Amino acid sequence: MSGLLNSIKEATGYTPTTSDEEGNVEQLEEQDTCGGICPELTYQQRIIGFGTCFLLGYLITFASFHRLIEMIEGNPVPFATMYTVGNILALLSSMFLCGPAKQLRLMMDEKRKLTAMVYVSCLLTTIIVLCIPMIHILKLLIVFILVIVQCCAGVWYNLSYIPFGRRTVIRMIKGASLEDNSS
Repeated sequence: MSGLLNSIKEATGYTPTTSDEEGNVEQLEEQDTCGGICPELTYQQRIIGFGTCFLLGYLITFASFHRLIEMIEGNPVPFATMYTVGNILALLSSMFLCGPAKQLRLMMDEKRKLTAMVYVSCLLTTIIVLCIPMIHILKLLIVFILVIVQCCAGVWYNLSYIPFGRRTVIRMIKGASLEDNSS
């Protein structure tokens, strides 16, 4: 279990120091990393919190597809609410590992800045549109578009954290389109 924790610590940039002089530096790095949120939690507890929120978020997101029929029938609120809340919970789960300040810095990294802004904007706009009274068919159309963009932006955003994730998907798409053209 400690080997897994060490691998996760390395992947998230958590590097504890050992000397007393560096102890203050470690505390500052820990505060920066976790943003001062729940400073009493051990790293293992943070991993458990992250995993729980992440899994719960995606369980809610996938469970929302049970409500997809309602959306198709003209009631987008149950599906879009569950789908968006699940995505928000999964997105916020990483605050257990790195804290809000570091998460925002990572989101605003040059390679994922545009995608993160589109993703978060779609999440917020979906919730706002669901709360605004408007013509039923217009709300359905807007929410449908927002959910599609939210899904694409979420996938592209998450791929930015996987080494060569975006590049691999682009190559797969290009390979598939070349195969279709040769047929």
